[in-house]
Amino acid sequence: MNSFCLASTAALLAAVSSGSALAATVSSDFTANAEAWTVTTFTDNGAPNFAVPQAAGFIPTFVAVGGDPDGFIRIADPDDGWTYFIAPAAYRGDQSDQLDGTLSFSLQHSGGTLVGNPPHAVLKSGSLLLVADAGGPPALTPNWTRYTIDMVAANWHVGTLAGAVATDAELLSSLSALDGLFLSAEFITPVVETTGLDSVSLVAAPVPIPAAGWLLGSALLGLAARRRKA
Repeated sequence: MNSFCLASTAALLAAVSSGSALAATVSSDFTANAEAWTVTTFTDNGAPNFAVPQAAGFIPTFVAVGGDPDGFIRIADPDDGWTYFIAPAAYRGDQSDQLDGTLSFSLQHSGGTLVGNPPHAVLKSGSLLLVADAGGPPALTPNWTRYTIDMVAANWHVGTLAGAVATDAELLSSLSALDGLFLSAEFITPVVETTGLDSVSLVAAPVPIPAAGWLLGSALLGLAARRRKA
């Protein structure tokens, strides 16, 4: 076996012996445009009422530089509702393979009087709403705060952040038929802020490769070694 084939076989074994398959990822890096993200505002019942949109279909502005990194999108607060970035179709439907994975995104805002800490992320599936706190308001422009939420039930609450902690079954049900993923663009009052979003990724947990994959990799490398000696 020539050196190229031996190297290829070794590379295959290295991939197999890593113990996991590549994780499925849905992502938005906004390098060229807004990638079909929109913005919706929701009514207020003491907290964002995600069951009742106030106004929908706002188009965020694409900015080519200054993101985390490169391009990003931003929205100037359009009204007195709770403003959220709305993910496009790629983030909807059956996302059950994202269970135990991660949701990551970067936010910035232009400053003002904080209104508390609304949910950073919302999963909508029919009437089921799961919300998560990713950890405080974002950095002031031009800086960014990177957030990561593990897709495990303990990080999600039903309806509001004061609601019951989600069960494993509720999180799986939500991800299996996801109608919407919302990310917060509302942190201050009155209606004066501009919020930026960048580097969104929904990454599935790596899938372990069965033991048969380890055996196949070992066999291939052994065969390569024997042929090299011959």
